[in-house]
Amino acid sequence: MKTKLGALLRPIRNSRHFTIKEVAAKAGISSSLLSQIERNRISPSLDTLLHILEVYGVPPNKFFKDYETNSRVEIIRKDDRKIYQRKGFKYEMLCGESQAKGNHSFNAFFLELAPGQKRGDSVDGHLGRELGIIVKGSAQLIYGQELYEICKGDSVSFFSQTPHVIQNLSEEIFQAYWVVTPAEGEDYFGDKVI
Repeated sequence: MKTKLGALLRPIRNSRHFTIKEVAAKAGISSSLLSQIERNRISPSLDTLLHILEVYGVPPNKFFKDYETNSRVEIIRKDDRKIYQRKGFKYEMLCGESQAKGNHSFNAFFLELAPGQKRGDSVDGHLGRELGIIVKGSAQLIYGQELYEICKGDSVSFFSQTPHVIQNLSEEIFQAYWVVTPAEGEDYFGDKVI
């Protein structure tokens, strides 16, 4: 498998608001070399890569944690899903445990809210993005100060940094498939669920 390091390095540089010239100078390489690495024209030597990661303040073990040698397909059979159920709501985990780890982690679950129930946090958001696909019923999404009605057949996506709550104001069960990224560090089954 050919690893495209440029696809990993460029977003780190952009997130830190560094120019190619700044990083190259701090890493002791030419701007041209860094540009070629980011465009996947050449692969850096291990020394060069370590110098670049040092400039970004990213430990090598964190940078490479997505490249596990035992990557595999995980199939979760319907009867084997982990189910978290509390009064008025239920989550069925849809993705395998390995998908909830690493730089590109995500968590996917089937959400069910009873009439009158709500999940989320109206005060704090969290890092990441979310995607919901509504398969039954309707609910109200409170996103910051904005209100949105979401109904069967709709999909909704948003940045999770803004506080958000989903509440079922209808008389029927609300059901949706939900994906949250990144997965690590979030308490999906406590008070900050969505």
